[in-house]
Parts: sequence; C-alpha cells; structure tokens
Amino acid sequence: MRLVPKLRSDVVLSAIIAIGFLVVSLGISTGAQLFFPLHGWLYAADFFALMRDAHMILWGGFGIFYSPGIGQTPHPLGAISLVPLAEFSSLMHYIEPFPYPLSRPVIWLWGLGYMSIYLFIYVLAATSAYRRLGLPESRRGWVAGSSAILAAFCLFPWGHPEDVAAMALALFAFVDLREGRTTRGAYLAGAAAAFQPLTLLFLMPLALIQVRGLSRLASFIARAVVIPLAVALPAMAGNFSSSLSAILSEPQSARLRFNRPTLWDSLLQFHHDQISTGWFRVAMLLIALGVGIVLRIAWRKRQVDARTLLVVCTAGLALRAFLEPTQVAYYLSPYLAFGAIALVGTASRPRIFALAWVAFGLSQMGAAMARLSALSYSLTLWPLALAGVLAVLMSIPLRDRVEEDIGTAPASLVANGCVPSENCDAAFEEVRG
Repeated sequence: MRLVPKLRSDVVLSAIIAIGFLVVSLGISTGAQLFFPLHGWLYAADFFALMRDAHMILWGGFGIFYSPGIGQTPHPLGAISLVPLAEFSSLMHYIEPFPYPLSRPVIWLWGLGYMSIYLFIYVLAATSAYRRLGLPESRRGWVAGSSAILAAFCLFPWGHPEDVAAMALALFAFVDLREGRTTRGAYLAGAAAAFQPLTLLFLMPLALIQVRGLSRLASFIARAVVIPLAVALPAMAGNFSSSLSAILSEPQSARLRFNRPTLWDSLLQFHHDQISTGWFRVAMLLIALGVGIVLRIAWRKRQVDARTLLVVCTAGLALRAFLEPTQVAYYLSPYLAFGAIALVGTASRPRIFALAWVAFGLSQMGAAMARLSALSYSLTLWPLALAGVLAVLMSIPLRDRVEEDIGTAPASLVANGCVPSENCDAAFEEVRG
C-alpha cells in the first residue's frame, strides 16, 4: 500500500522536471534573438530530419527508409514514435524547416512539448532505478535533476529524442532484470536497441552478467531481437544491400562544424576525407560483448551488487567517448546521465573511477562544444557546468542507506540477511505495516 505514494512522488518529480525543461527551452529558443544576432528562433535541425522520416512512414514510404539519396537516417523506432506529431503537423498545415531553414517554425514549439514527454518518461525510469538500487532518499532530487539535465542535452539544442527514449527503456530493463523479470526486461531492452542500437553497450554486459543459465540467456536474446527486427526489416525491404551499407557506413568528416576530430580521425584523415563511423561502433559492441562474457565467467558464482552492475554497464556505454572517430557533444549525454546515478552510494574506489570518467566525459563535451560558434557555445554549455557541479556534490561520501535501515529493521529479517536495499522490500513493508 505504500508503493502508491512512492510512485506518485516519482510522477510529480518527473512532471516538474519535464515542465521546467519545456519552460527553459522555450525561453532560450524564442528569446535568443533578443541577445544574439539571430533572425528567428534557435531550433534543432536534427529534430526536423527525424520528422521528415516520420512523414515518410506516414505516407507509406517505410520500405525506402534507408534508400540511397535519402541522406543520413536514424533508426526506425525514433521516427515511428514521431508519427503522431507528424500527422498533427500535416493536419495543421505547419511548414517545417527541413531541408530549408525557417526563421520561426511554429511546429518547433509543439516539438519541444513533445520532447518534454520523453524527458518525463526518462526521469520516471531514473527514479525507479534509483529506488531499486536502495540509494539514499535525500539524494533522489539531486540525482534525478542532474541526470535529467544531461539527458535533456540530447533534446535541446540537439533534437534527438530517440536517444532519451532508448535511455529510459534501458533503465526500465535494468530494473526488471535486477528483480528477475527477464521476459519484460527482454522486450524493453529490444525496444531500447530499436531506438538507439548503441544502448547495447549498456545492455549486453547487463544481460550477460544478470541472466543466469544459457537456456534463459538464449530465451532472453530471442525475445530481445523481436522488436528491432520488426521495425528494421520492413525499413530495409526496398533495397536491402543499400540499406545495410547505409546503416554500417554513416560517413562523417572532422571538417563539419559540429564534429570534433579525435585520435582515430587524425590518423585516418591522411587518406580519406570522410570516415565510416559504423565499423568503429561495431568494434565498441564487440568490446562490450567481450567484457560481458569475461565478467559472466568471473562472477558466475557471485551475486553482483546492483550498484556495481550499473557502474560496469555505464562504463560499457562510455566506450563511445573513446572510439568514435569524430565526437559530437550529445554523443556523451547517455553515459554521463547514467553516470550521475552510478556515482551515488558506491564504495570509495568505484566512486573515484566513476567520477573520473564522468569528468572525462564533461571535458570531452566541452572540447566538442568549443568548435561551435560563440552563440551556440554560450547557450549550451550552461547545463554541462551545472551537471559538473552536481556530479561533484554527489561524489561526497554519504552514509549508506543499508546501514541506516539496518538500525531500524526488524531483528528477524536482519538475522536472515534481508535488508531494504535488496529484494526484501515487500517483507519490510509487511512487517512495518
């Protein structure tokens, strides 16, 4: 009976953060012209490229999703999720600023409201994961806020709601797998991968460590691939070979304004103007798979603590910070948002490790943002600075919730090795109720 107030408080907190994001982003977007030499609003072109794909699906063109000449196209489930907004835009006869820019596209205001729903779902997933980790209640607002800021960075100014949706589903899958609900966890993991396949960097170590038994793991994988195949194969039906090439190649160049060159780019640009990012991402997935297999063997007789598991999985997601040939600032948002949660309540050594790679990610973001104009740099660096401050605050040691709760726990439950941060919450609620 006490679960309802907890859920209600999570919903309220998520709604407050989502509304705050909407108000702030609307203010920055529409007010930028008052302070900077802009002739209109500040908006994300990438969001309207995704809207183009949503219109394509709406008009029955799903089979040419990846065809040559369409341009860089994201993964299908992101565009599918925007179909209702695309239909609304068509019914209202709104003009969208893609591929030709407009000064004040009204649909952008509706788009920000639509993206705030994604952020609401993400914060709900983050607070759910936070509770199941048994982390200190006094830190919940700090963690939800800092994680939401880093997740919202994908939404505005970059316009990538599919990444935030994938993050939310990955966290829901994390909670389900920790609680033994492998069937629902598999479908959630598959949906996350259909939104953004690079969430596999998080999900593969999670499944390999958490799902015990080869038969159960095979069943998990069989269920997890259902949604990705269901949305990817029809999109590739028009021209399978060209579609596969488009998915794997994704050429990028360090000469683009938003791309920061990395070591790999510097080495390869001697011979090629553009670099195929797809093969680098395949390498990331293989490394994450290898790490998961090694840890599955090493920890086969060990019950892994949920916080340790979250740090390991988030470190897998951080591979993108090291192996992308070119770096765009929002690439780092997912692993930093998860890192904001992973920092809390860990032991001293994991905390130092987690804080180090969060700091590294923030520095990479700053370096990527430095390539932009002074206008974009001024408008988008503030959430990173705030997130850095919150990450430092969260790294301050705090007495573990397990230690706090054991002092007030029923003696019979403690004697049986049952503490509130593990899977005995129902027993505690029954005794305390």
